[in-house]
Amino acid sequence: MTKTSYKVILADLDGTVNRGEELIPGVEAVYGDLHDRGIKWLFLSNNAAMSATELALKLRRLGINVSEHQVINSASALIHTVERNYIGKRFIVVGESSLVEAIEHARGTISDDPASVDIVVVALDRTLTYEKLKRAHIAVQKGALLWATNLDATFPVEGCFHPGAGSIVAAITTAAGRPPDRVFGKPYPDMALLALEMLDISASSCLVVGDRMETDILFARNAGMASALVLTGATSRSDVAKYSYAPGHVIESIADIAELFD
Repeated sequence: MTKTSYKVILADLDGTVNRGEELIPGVEAVYGDLHDRGIKWLFLSNNAAMSATELALKLRRLGINVSEHQVINSASALIHTVERNYIGKRFIVVGESSLVEAIEHARGTISDDPASVDIVVVALDRTLTYEKLKRAHIAVQKGALLWATNLDATFPVEGCFHPGAGSIVAAITTAAGRPPDRVFGKPYPDMALLALEMLDISASSCLVVGDRMETDILFARNAGMASALVLTGATSRSDVAKYSYAPGHVIESIADIAELFD
């Protein structure tokens, strides 16, 4: 693939476009430049604590003028699956209220009775309690499917990292003694498949940009897409050699991505 064959950028958010409430310096300019040159942007996030609409609003508040249709998160892929194949199923959700509301909107039924649910959904939950973990574990013991939005152990904020959805998933899988039945976030390809369906394009036209080897770059590999690693988040240049796979490009920041299109 030549550099100029990329038609779409699938950009990670935390650690790539922003860190918490701060944009990566230069991202507004490069977004505007490539957008004006006809390159389409989608923003992909494992974050399911906010809806895709809320993430788009956050980007606009931070200074990037995107529409809600330009943002896909792990919850988007999960909801898409519920709407297609699991309408009417009963769910226990360990997650934020926006995820609960989205599952209800997709015509899933929310329940607190672990003896009667079909699927347990686990995501980042900043109101996590032992009672929530207990209900989820009982439901899994009784045969419910176990879905995770993502397995990210941490996520970046200004100056440090906070525990992520993967840390909560780990508590339940440790108790259950088995991994999730399905994971919707990166590095699994569900968001990529949804993006390709939305845009009606081929995987070879897409460039995934992200800061984590084990999520973003592996996601690109699993989806058959090209990738660019940025060094503004969780991965340093020296880390790359530790992996059995490699990004197609390594750049200091997403602000430098225009060089791949010149």
